[in-house]
Amino acid sequence: MPSSYIDQSPEDIWMMQKLMHLNFGCITLPAPPKNYFSSLKNLIFISALHPSSCTPDILGRLPSVQTLRISGNLSCYHSGVSKSLCELHKLECLKLVNESKLSRMVLSEYQFPPSLIQLSLSNTELMEDPMPMLERLPRLQVLKLKRNSYLGRKLACAGSGGFPELKVLHLKSMYWLDEWTMGAGALPKLESLIVNPCAYLRKLPEELWCIKSLRKLDLHWPQTELRQRLRTFEDMEWRYDIQLYPSGI
Repeated sequence: MPSSYIDQSPEDIWMMQKLMHLNFGCITLPAPPKNYFSSLKNLIFISALHPSSCTPDILGRLPSVQTLRISGNLSCYHSGVSKSLCELHKLECLKLVNESKLSRMVLSEYQFPPSLIQLSLSNTELMEDPMPMLERLPRLQVLKLKRNSYLGRKLACAGSGGFPELKVLHLKSMYWLDEWTMGAGALPKLESLIVNPCAYLRKLPEELWCIKSLRKLDLHWPQTELRQRLRTFEDMEWRYDIQLYPSGI
């Protein structure tokens, strides 16, 4: 029921031992009944959980969850959410959507499980560069910083060891981003890069072209200076699939 919003679900949901999927627009899980110590050990998919339900007592009883979308006022419940995610030792795909326009998410207060393979942030309005923290996730393969996820002007990826497994990087709606730096050896397995838009980004890191696995590059609304820099790679079409929107270098 992906269009349904469940503000109060019954305590009996904790008795559904074979439950594997919860798919709602948003659902709030109740605290487990008193003197009840069992867990939803077969639940592997939740979309979307309200942040008020992201407590150690609740997430600690969902040991098998692999895919989780959390949607709501993340800032209001950031203490519970940030400290509870590490309880999900099998979590592979995480999407965080902040629905509040009055406060921002503070990424440095979050503890992500090292099992993460995919991470998506939306409307989090981060003021701090998220890369220094996220590049330490050892298994991360897909990172999507989407709608208003980061409001800063600079991104910096460290050198060797940063994002060791990342294959897909999607930067969306970073309207003010004008500088991106990268150390040698960062993003060694990157295959696809999408920047939409990149209206103020003056250039891409030179180290990007040293990544042997890189094949796909999509840039939306690049400024003239960046377009001219990309002409250097016109004779390397055999290696790079460079797409500019509006089309044409």
